[in-house]
Parts: sequence; structure tokens; C-alpha cells
Amino acid sequence: MKPPYLNDWAASLIYSIINNVITAKKLSKDYAGKDVLLNVDLKIGNGRKIGLVGRNGCGKTTLFKVLTGIEELSSGSMDIQGEVFGYIPQEFTFPDEMVGVYLESLLESEFELYRIEMLADQLKFKNYDPYQLLSTLSEGQKMKVKLIETLLKDPTVLFIDEPTNHLDIDGIIWFENYIKSLPQTVIMISHDRYFLNNTVDEIWEIEKHNVIRFVGDYDNYKLEKMKLIEKWDQQYTLFVKRKEQLEKLLENVHKIKDGKKRGRAVSSVKKRIEREVTTNSKEKYVSKKIKDLEFDTAVHPGKLMIRFENVSKSYGDNLVFENLNFEIRGKEKVWLFGPNGAGKTTIIKLITGEEKATEGIIKLGDNMKIGYYSQVQSDLDPEKSVLEEFMNKTGCYIGSTYGYLKKFLFEREDISKRVKYLSPGERARFAFSIFAYKDYDLLILDEPDNHLDIETKEVLERSLNEFSGTILIVSHDRYFVEEIGIDKVFNLSEGTLTAN
Repeated sequence: MKPPYLNDWAASLIYSIINNVITAKKLSKDYAGKDVLLNVDLKIGNGRKIGLVGRNGCGKTTLFKVLTGIEELSSGSMDIQGEVFGYIPQEFTFPDEMVGVYLESLLESEFELYRIEMLADQLKFKNYDPYQLLSTLSEGQKMKVKLIETLLKDPTVLFIDEPTNHLDIDGIIWFENYIKSLPQTVIMISHDRYFLNNTVDEIWEIEKHNVIRFVGDYDNYKLEKMKLIEKWDQQYTLFVKRKEQLEKLLENVHKIKDGKKRGRAVSSVKKRIEREVTTNSKEKYVSKKIKDLEFDTAVHPGKLMIRFENVSKSYGDNLVFENLNFEIRGKEKVWLFGPNGAGKTTIIKLITGEEKATEGIIKLGDNMKIGYYSQVQSDLDPEKSVLEEFMNKTGCYIGSTYGYLKKFLFEREDISKRVKYLSPGERARFAFSIFAYKDYDLLILDEPDNHLDIETKEVLERSLNEFSGTILIVSHDRYFVEEIGIDKVFNLSEGTLTAN
């Protein structure tokens, strides 16, 4: 039975949510003199659901940290009276404690235990043991614990950075419905286009250090962004034409024979050119994205690539799956999906030889070049520079390395960074630059789309769609998988695998 004051508490929270608005004016943030955000004006509130998009490194997480007060503004002002912020970062950790002990430690008194029960019920967080360690929870369960921790603070605005990176497909669908049901204003950084289409009513894009607002879902944003780019290009063309006309006029006035008239005319035209450049200057829109990738292979469509015969895998008494039987042939594009913890990555490790099957036979095709992209990038040396690590992993000569990494948007100043200082998105892009350096017959991709921005995903989608070899991909991004052109689906769930 709910405490009698619960309805009053909930009503008060909802009232504050729908009546508060955050206003930011001329908000700017720079690091060592390098602009990240410049003169940003924002209004946030009224229970809106907002998707924040933009290239990796454009300042999305920085905007979150500035708005929530984690980092200070370089200049500008914000009016945030009466607001309570909840922030779920892209990567988070928990102490080495039991689930129940940790959750109860978040309460001001034991009389508030009902709030944990209420939130756990809303989040469908029931399949856990309060005495198990937080570290043993699945990624989806950890996400729900983080949500409970955040919602216990009664936030009026929720900031969530890359939420779908922690969830399987069932979890993403659940989270979509949950976000839509929340009265709070929610701002989410996400590169999952299906997720954005199903949750948000506005898209904010960070472009040229500022925020551009688009009303509607992601698909509508794409249409409106194309119209905006066309407008920018037209404005740039008119600016160049006008500037050329004035420069031509300047050439003509230089030909005036009368010295006084010539001097006055030259001065007048120069001022007009200066005024035109100062007040109406336009830049040509350039989309900064990695170039299309080329994977070369001559694999035959009938060639056996992978065969599992009655394969089982256990860790001690924990049976992950048993009696798996499947084949993958040349040129097939296979999507392996299933809930977190079902054993998808274990199957990949069996194929790559990182693990051994408990029972059964695994057969790989002869003379195959296999490329494996891991979601965790654990083989990257955090202490080496980007340049050193790339050369170490690929054997590429230093003269060629600069040009190759530039295709992946790493400039000369970027490649001197240590790997450990790369953002999650930069680290994923760097790992993929190493992966894409060689040609393969079989590509094994474990969550390749995690942490990649949408423009980079689109390049990868086109490249994989055109790849003439074999692909085995694990992904929870439905949009990404569709664009690749998958022709076979394996569903791994509760220890068994079914093929569609």
C-alpha cells in the first residue's frame, strides 16, 4: 500500500517539471583558447524529449557538463532556479557492494524504502538478488540501478549520455516506452536513429560550435537539415558572386584617370568590400566525415567460412549454451542478436580462438583472412600515442600513417595524444582505423556501432553493404543492421540458437 503522502509528493514533482524552464544565453566554453561552444542560446523544459546529435568531439558531452554545473562556463549565463538535474554519463562505475546495500545507502531514511520499490517496479527491475554484487549485474541491470539512483533525487530534467550502449534490443524497446512515459524533460545524446525516432520530439544538433534546433524526430531532422544545407550553399554562392562583383568594380575604378576621383572611388569600394565581408560573410558548408572504406576480397559464395557442430560452452556449472549447430558461407551477411548475457561474444571468441568449446566441433574455412573488431578495444595500449599504437598494430610506415589517420579525422595534433586520453567515440574511431587497414575475407564485428557518431556509422554502413566477403555482426542498432543489407539472422536466447 502506498503511503498517503505519495500522491502529494508526485503531484508536487510533476507541477515543478511542467512549470520550470532553463534559459541559457550566450553560453560559451573553450579549452586552452579553443572554442567548443560559442554563444549558445537555449530554453529547456516543459517535459520535452530532446535528442542531442553531432559529430564525435563537437561538444555534446561538454554541453551536458556545462548545463549540469559539472564544468564552469567560459562566458554566458544560465537561469536554472528551481531545477534539479539528473545526469547519467556515458560510462559509469559502482562501488564493490551488494545491490540492496547500495540502493538503501542512497536514501535519507529507511522510511523511504517504498521509493526504491516503486522505481524498481516502474523500471521492471525485478530479476536480481539484493545480495548479489553490483559488478555481477548485466549492463541492462546496471543501467536500471543508475536510473534508480538518479530518479531518487527527484530530477526535473534528465540528461542521459548514450543510453542504448548499455542495453540489448529488448532493453532498448523497453527504454523507449519508459522515456515516453516520463513527465520529466529528457535530453539524450544518442546515435541510435531508431531510438531517436521512437522517443524524441526535437533534435538539437551541435554545428559550428552552436546548437541548431529541429522540431520533430530524427527522420524529419534529416530532411530539414538537407534543406538548411541547400540554403547555406545558396547564401555562400550569392556572397561569393557579390564579392566578385565588388572586386571587379575595384579593378575598374583603378583605371580612372583623374587622381582625386580615383582615390575617392577606390576608398569607397574598399569600404563596401570590407563591409560585405564583415557583415555578410558566408562559408561553404563542408561535412567533416571519414571517407568511405574499401575492404577487398575474392571469397567464393559457396565457400565454408564457419561451421558449429553440437557446440556447447560452460564456465564451471554455468551453461551458456549447448548443441549449437549452424553454418556461414561465403558472401553471407549474418546478424547475431539476443539479450545481454546470452553468449553472443562467447560465440565470437570461440570462432577467433580466444576460448575453447566445452563440447562439439568448430570448423573454419581454409586460407581465410579474418578481421575481428571488438567492442571493448581492450588490446589498445593506453600509454602509447595514437601514432605509435597505429604503427605498432599495422606495421604502417610513419610517412603513410599521417595521411591514413587523416581519413579517420585524426589531425597531426590528435595523433600525438596518448590513447587513454581519447574520448569513447575517438577511441572507437581509432580502433576502426586499425581494423580497416587490412583486407579480409570474413569480418567479425562485435558492436562496431557503439560510440560512433551517425555520420561515421553511415560511412561504415555503405562500406559494409558493398563488401563482397562474409560478415558476422553483433549489434543492437536496428537501423545500422538494416542499412548493411543483412541476409541471415541468428537469434541466441536461453542457450539455444534459431536462424531466420
